[in-house]
Formats: sequence, structure tokens, C-alpha cells
Amino acid sequence: MRNLSIAVLSACCLFCALCSFAQTNRSSTKVPINEPDYNKPKLFADLPDQLEFNPVNLSNLFMLKVGQSVDVPISSDFNFSGQVVSKSDDPKSVSVVIRSTNRVGARLVFTKITDADNTIKYIGRIISLQHGDSYEIISVNNQYYLKKKGLYDLISE
Repeated sequence: MRNLSIAVLSACCLFCALCSFAQTNRSSTKVPINEPDYNKPKLFADLPDQLEFNPVNLSNLFMLKVGQSVDVPISSDFNFSGQVVSKSDDPKSVSVVIRSTNRVGARLVFTKITDADNTIKYIGRIISLQHGDSYEIISVNNQYYLKKKGLYDLISE
């Protein structure tokens, strides 16, 4: 009798295991995956792939107050107009974020970093999540450039 009850219990466990839906690929419960949209419109299509600029000319941005309007002459070909939406006042890392009014959807994030030996480095980007291109600040031999990059080269979804 004992062997029969073990056999029945084993058969019940086997039946339950075969009828369960754990780890099965059912089409109604697909996991949503965000695929990058590489067909987004280009916001900076009229500008070159690389713009040379002097970040010291933009250092007055750190003096602005939140809500203040500003025109930023990035290069002779590119003027960035907008409104300051946030800023930080950490002495070692000062940042400002400007929402564009002439390139709708774009944000300029500009940061000045002061190292322990008082060397200054600038980083930042101009990015819009609604568009497929962006600019990132790069430094080559202490010369600063805005380099055009694809949106999904900077972020991942």
C-alpha cells in the first residue's frame, strides 16, 4: 500500500509539473522591449559634425539664475537660445541646464569641474530625446569641440 501511495503522489506531482505554465513562451505575455528608434528626425542636420568652441566664453552661464533667459553663442554658425531650468552650486562641480527655445526639445547641460590641483575641465552635451542626434563636448589637447553623435550613442533604453 505504501508503494502505491508513493506512485500516486509521484504521478500527481508529474501531472502538476506538466500542466504548469512556468517559463513557457506564451505569445500573450511577451515581455515589452524598448527598441531604439533610429528614424527620429535630426535636430542638428543643418550644422557640421564638429564645432570648435571656447568654453571660457560660456562661463558666464554659471552666474545665471533659474528661469532667466539666455542667448549662448556656441560658434559663429550656432547660437543656442533658451531658459535656465536648473543649476548646481557645488564648488568642485558647477552645472547649468538650459532648455532651448530655438531648437525645441533640446537641453544644454554644461558643467565645469575643478580638480584637486585646480585644473578646470568642461563637460556637457546638447541633447533632445525627441530627436536622433545630439552634441557632446569633447576635449582634444585642451581644445574643446562639440562633436555630433547619435542619441543612442549617448544613452541606452
